[in-house]
Amino acid sequence: MARKWFKALFLQLPNGVAGAAKGQQWTPTSLIDGHGLDDGLAIVLLNRPILLEKHYFTTLWNGAKVRVAVDGGTNRWVDFVKSTINGEQLIQPPDLVTGDFDSCNQEAMQYVEQLKCTKGFLYLTQQIVHTPDQNATDFTKSLKVLKSHGYDKQVTRVLALCESSGRLDQIMANINTLFLSEAILPGVNVFLRSSNSLSWLLRPGEHSIDIPQRLVNERIWCSLVPIGQGCVCTTEGLKWNLDGSRSLQFGSIVSTSNTYSMNRVRITTDGPLLWSMGTTPKDM
Repeated sequence: MARKWFKALFLQLPNGVAGAAKGQQWTPTSLIDGHGLDDGLAIVLLNRPILLEKHYFTTLWNGAKVRVAVDGGTNRWVDFVKSTINGEQLIQPPDLVTGDFDSCNQEAMQYVEQLKCTKGFLYLTQQIVHTPDQNATDFTKSLKVLKSHGYDKQVTRVLALCESSGRLDQIMANINTLFLSEAILPGVNVFLRSSNSLSWLLRPGEHSIDIPQRLVNERIWCSLVPIGQGCVCTTEGLKWNLDGSRSLQFGSIVSTSNTYSMNRVRITTDGPLLWSMGTTPKDM
């Protein structure tokens, strides 16, 4: 009953509703399927299991402008390389290894240092950057390292590889980093990629999101969740559209377990929203 009551709050719009494209245009397809990546992508590997399909991970990682292993993410990268046939030859090493190193084990650190020494001049740019500040997460500090090393002028998108299960406090901290990222890397969009979802922050204004047709056909889930404050939001292109008649906020309503009625979603919001979209039929 709760879901039926919730869905009844929204105005359904017919398929094919169109409007003038304004504001921020989002085209997440390459981050979902790994094809057609541009040369302005930074990959940030956080300390969570790498559950992404191996070919997808390798394509993203090798195709990135800069590859960052964050603290215990270095352990995960080493484990992935060792579990992949010819992994050391097929998978590029990280360009930056950052963190306070309370999670990165000595074996993993020695492994990446050995790669730097044995692979020749191609890997002399690899840098290990200790970031001991305990007032910020290693993820947040990794964005600061990207800026301090001049990558803010070279990248347009940062894709953080993580998982949306496990410790809730770390999940919330990752979302907080999305809020902080605009001040650290102005104009660079930061995304969270798990094995079955892609998430990013929609700031106040108008947004247009191109949805891969596969996700529309398979009725994969999506959601709009207000973080930190309530907001008034209207949408087109969802199965259960928001008409702005009620504020999205905790203690009232949030838009979860939604899906698509067309392959372009338009969103207007007066406050920040966490947009999440499933990428596989799992957990539908």
